[in-house]
Amino acid sequence: MPVTIRKKGSKYEVRTPQGVKAKGTTRAKAEAQRRLLKGIESGKWRPTGKPRRKRTTRA
Repeated sequence: MPVTIRKKGSKYEVRTPQGVKAKGTTRAKAEAQRRLLKGIESGKWRPTGKPRRKRTTRA
């Protein structure tokens, strides 16, 4: 399933052939959701109930 990210003004939209998954999000969050959707599709992601890890910022 191809996941595309489209820029809508200053925000981003995440789309798949099944429909829009996110609207009005940031680029970083859109990329994270794209990786999540690809992982779910390939069977490499399973829900654990744990909160997501914080992103570390580089200096």
